[in-house]
Amino acid sequence: MVIVNEYGDLLYKSKTDSRKNGIVFAILGILAFVGANFIYAKAMLIIIGVIFLLIGLYLLLFKRHESISIYTHAIVLNLREKKIVKKEDIEHITYEKVKTRKSPVASYYPVLGLKNGDRVLINVAFNDVINKDFEAVIKSYL
Repeated sequence: MVIVNEYGDLLYKSKTDSRKNGIVFAILGILAFVGANFIYAKAMLIIIGVIFLLIGLYLLLFKRHESISIYTHAIVLNLREKKIVKKEDIEHITYEKVKTRKSPVASYYPVLGLKNGDRVLINVAFNDVINKDFEAVIKSYL
């Protein structure tokens, strides 16, 4: 006996980008603490390290539950509360381009345009290098 989910088959499941940012901030905070031992002005670097570490811990502890699941009939966003966007409620999907100064590759974030006029940002980036499976699923979704 096969158990079928009420939203259809699972096409994609992932955590959002906030977890990666939390890890980066925590590592920068730890490096600032270690680097403070090697310079003369220790207090300033320790303060910067504490700030980075607190931001990283906030992102890891309070935003770690943010995830996305794409099913054949709905997209489930687990942010602070669970948000379900049914496929028939989506009018179109647009992509917001984000290009950083140091990266030669631009990243795109999908934005769901709903029939009631609302917009829902999906916090998972894709480009030519990362998240190719997410790109294939989201572009073929409608």
